[in-house]
Amino acid sequence: MRKNKEIKLKSLSKVGDRGVRVKSNGLKGKDIAVAICGGIASVESVKIIRELRRHGASITAFYTPEVTKFITELPVAWASGKSVITGAQAQVEHLESYDLVLVVPATLNTISKSALGLADNVVTLLIASQIGKKGKLLFVPTMNTSLWKHPLFLEYQKTLESWGAQFLLSQEEEERIKVPDPEKIAETVSAILGVKSEWKR
Repeated sequence: MRKNKEIKLKSLSKVGDRGVRVKSNGLKGKDIAVAICGGIASVESVKIIRELRRHGASITAFYTPEVTKFITELPVAWASGKSVITGAQAQVEHLESYDLVLVVPATLNTISKSALGLADNVVTLLIASQIGKKGKLLFVPTMNTSLWKHPLFLEYQKTLESWGAQFLLSQEEEERIKVPDPEKIAETVSAILGVKSEWKR
């Protein structure tokens, strides 16, 4: 028992502060942009990013201007191992090619702008670019139920889906559409990218 504990502690020490415990190599070599929108659910982004990294994904995080009201750049930069992109820069990360753009939490505001082709911040620029490239795009809506039931939500969802985007919706709970478990998001990402893996929860 003591020997097993020592092995486990030794293994943990190798992970390092920014490291993650590998669950699979299913997403190894995949570059994923995680677009984070303003809302209380943005605090879940750290767990989501780390779960994707546990399967080998390389993550670049993007913020809409409202996100910093709920979470600073520091924890997300720590989780991804890279600086957070908060505005258009000379490196034009928002125009790079990504295997998938994951929008989580996806607010009604960002979904609406994306369906209308508006690109007024680095996240909507990223989404517009991904649509223009016909790249893989996943929205994970997170909002109050009253916003989810807005007549234009379904219309805009259908518009974005007609352009190739996909949506992952969780069940309504406490009058909100909440963020699904990080493991569920990682599994969905894997399926979209055509990756077959044995998922260890």
